[in-house]
Amino acid sequence: MTCKNCTVALQPDYDFCPKCSQKTNLHRISMHEIAHDGIHYFTHADKGIFSLLRDLVKKGGTVARDYVEGKRKKYFPPINFFLIVAALNLFAINVDEQSVRPDMGREQAMAYYQINNPTQKAAFARIYDRQVEAIDFIKRHSNKTVLIMLPLMALVFWLFYRKGPYNFTEHLIAGMYMYGFCTLAFVAMALLNLIFKVDINIVYTLTLLLQLVYFSWFYRRFMVNTTRLRAFMASISAIATVFVLTGLAVMFYVMGAVNQ
Repeated sequence: MTCKNCTVALQPDYDFCPKCSQKTNLHRISMHEIAHDGIHYFTHADKGIFSLLRDLVKKGGTVARDYVEGKRKKYFPPINFFLIVAALNLFAINVDEQSVRPDMGREQAMAYYQINNPTQKAAFARIYDRQVEAIDFIKRHSNKTVLIMLPLMALVFWLFYRKGPYNFTEHLIAGMYMYGFCTLAFVAMALLNLIFKVDINIVYTLTLLLQLVYFSWFYRRFMVNTTRLRAFMASISAIATVFVLTGLAVMFYVMGAVNQ
């Protein structure tokens, strides 16, 4: 008898392959097995995603420190966690068409209708259309934008702690847990907002405040010898870097309408 996965010879009393750890007693795949494996993947008592969320709430940066220092079987993998959160973020942003679409506000509408010059009026309309296009683009590609923001944030933290024990990749791992947790909190608030219908800008503001507080606390625990002030400054710098670069990208795109 051989393993169907790696063809290693097996003894009759083996329950698992000694090389690849696959079960030896296999049967045809059923819907029950798929459902069981899926639930087990997310809820495994030792390293399921819910166990990870509990640890990220209680231990913060200690989770990332444990992971980069070798305790990798203990926690749900950071890349898996972050990619799941990115997919949920894409869903949450797009599930409500009106929640993030910049409807023309009262002041903008008044300014638009007070313009008598047809050329200026057309330019105003183009700028507004560009705003809508930019935000729609971010909505459609929000899973990609968080993947771009993550290494930018990790780079800022690495620069702040470049004399520390961790390299850029290890700061990236920390960012997957840290930024992933805050993004998941945004997803939860955005979905709740489908019920409460508050101004979406309030949700974004709360998310930014959560990021600032959680990032600071997280890095205080990830970098054991850091100070609260240093962790706070690194956090606000990382958030500001992403915020400014995103704002500049949108501004340059919107202002392109003026030159048309």
